[in-house]
Amino acid sequence: MTAWIRVVTLVGILASLVACSGPEAEVARQDSAQGHYDIGLGALADNNLSKAISEFKLAVEENPSNARHQHGLGNAYLRNNQIDEAIAALRRAGELEPRLSDAFNDLGAAYMRKQMWDPAIEAFRRALANPNYLNPERAYLNLGNIYFIRGQFDRAAEEFRRLLDLFPQSADGHFFLGRTLLAQGKLAEAREHIEQAIKLDGTVAAFHLDLGIVLLRSGQRAEARESFRRALDLNPAGPEAEAARRNLRELN
Repeated sequence: MTAWIRVVTLVGILASLVACSGPEAEVARQDSAQGHYDIGLGALADNNLSKAISEFKLAVEENPSNARHQHGLGNAYLRNNQIDEAIAALRRAGELEPRLSDAFNDLGAAYMRKQMWDPAIEAFRRALANPNYLNPERAYLNLGNIYFIRGQFDRAAEEFRRLLDLFPQSADGHFFLGRTLLAQGKLAEAREHIEQAIKLDGTVAAFHLDLGIVLLRSGQRAEARESFRRALDLNPAGPEAEAARRNLRELN
């Protein structure tokens, strides 16, 4: 009798293990992974990066083939300045879902942090290769800025113009095109685009600083002084503040 009971018990355990490994278990695993992913998104929105990374890692452990979970982890690593970890997760996201353009854009941003310009350009091109990409503005801005950093001003201007063809009301697009034209010495066109950026968003100190530089180089000293003062008023402790103060001292 005892032996029979043991056999029945063992059969019951085996049947239970088979049930736990079936379709219901897979659904439960995916639901758990999605739950961790959703918590990670909330933590990311609250800028709780350590919590976000922890939750996204759990999501990836439970469902490693989900590209969005990998992207969430990579984005959190990127925001936490863990660049190598970000690159690994974002590359995996792109391998799992080649049309996940936001992952490629973040991958390009990670490469930019390491000044790996060519891989960054490739990543941004991959983002833009998807005709259904909802945020191409970011990729064009990043591409243009890489070319600007490299001193390839014609190519930078080309990317910013492509951006403005799609998003003519992009304040950043007008500003960065204006900054590129300023670097090329095309003062009249630079002024046009920077002033348009200010019309679209007059709260950015950098816009007023660069307009002041354009005006100063154009010989309009009084107008330049006003732009530098406006830049200082908007952000007296920001990165543009010292440049604005230096230009104001030279004007006095």
